[in-house]
Amino acid sequence: MPVSGRRHQALKADYAELLKANAALLAELDEVTAERDAARDVVRGLANRNRALLTGPRTAAESDLLRRLRQSEDAQRLLAGQLDILQAANEGAAREAYDLAKAARQVAA
Repeated sequence: MPVSGRRHQALKADYAELLKANAALLAELDEVTAERDAARDVVRGLANRNRALLTGPRTAAESDLLRRLRQSEDAQRLLAGQLDILQAANEGAAREAYDLAKAARQVAA
């Protein structure tokens, strides 16, 4: 499809702008990819370190501390379960009290 000289120049300018934007995006992609790879290496290093800490030999104090930590976590889970039960009971009691007050108002009216 033939185009005029001015239109051709405008298309060439647009194309040049697109090439510049594409180059900038590729550079940004390279930078973000490098950051992602660095973060992945850090995570991998931390995972390896944690794995070594968890599977490595422990002193008696470390073993005792881990045992207490597990007991504490178990106690927290039990308490959270009890709290959920108490909250549900409280909501039920509040609902019953509201219903009773409403019924009493209707009887009084």
